[in-house]
Amino acid sequence: MSLFRNLLICVMFCLLAACGSTAASTGGSDDATSGDSSSDGSGDTAGGLTIAGVWSSTFGGYSEISTTAWDDATIVKLDAAGRTAIVQNPATAKYNPSQFSKLAWTAPASGSFYYCTVDYGLATAELASATTKTADDSAPDKSGCGGFPWTKLTAAAPIAIAGKYNDNFGGKSVISSRYWDASWLYQFDNTKRFAILQAAADDKYNPSKFSKVLWTAPASGSFYSCTIDYGLDSAALALASTLTADDSAPDKSGCAGFSWTTLTPQ
Repeated sequence: MSLFRNLLICVMFCLLAACGSTAASTGGSDDATSGDSSSDGSGDTAGGLTIAGVWSSTFGGYSEISTTAWDDATIVKLDAAGRTAIVQNPATAKYNPSQFSKLAWTAPASGSFYYCTVDYGLATAELASATTKTADDSAPDKSGCGGFPWTKLTAAAPIAIAGKYNDNFGGKSVISSRYWDASWLYQFDNTKRFAILQAAADDKYNPSKFSKVLWTAPASGSFYSCTIDYGLDSAALALASTLTADDSAPDKSGCAGFSWTTLTPQ
């Protein structure tokens, strides 16, 4: 999935977070070699903070930003000082595959910042760089991004169990701060060791439904997981679920009458 994952939540979120901005640059060059002496494109030197890392969104879910990627999109041009980036969706993206977008973000403050997809669905990076659309960041929590608020991202710790695993049923799992296998990671808590997942829209059994997963404290890199509730219509219902699991003997029982799933690093 791509930067446009919020489309799967609702049409309004599409407009807010990924698709709807008729907004554009807050200024500056999009050449990665210009502007900021840090030249990595991931920070705002004026604010002394970086936007590289894991961030939680106001719309649920997380963003992972590095010097080369914004979620699943590749950063192809950027201006760190001007806080803009040109990104390209992967060829496998459901919406606008291989197309280019322009992003703008505000200076980070108190561990948060706002971003706006200023233009999207463009055939080349040059067209994205040359867009004449504009955005207003004077009140990003209220408006300025195509008539809607900008998306707010707040610093979050990565999920503690990120990695690639083999399970005891002969399968494989890939966990990141954005996905647990094919399911979108809506929320997680490393201390309480639970995650709220949303199945993909094309899931065979519970399309777009929510589930709650628990995991045990890892030992030598391995841990157990248990889906305690699933097929729920909202993240709120998953969070409020009162179903429990017993991890006293996870290799034998405790997960709805069955053993927990064992996940071992690949």
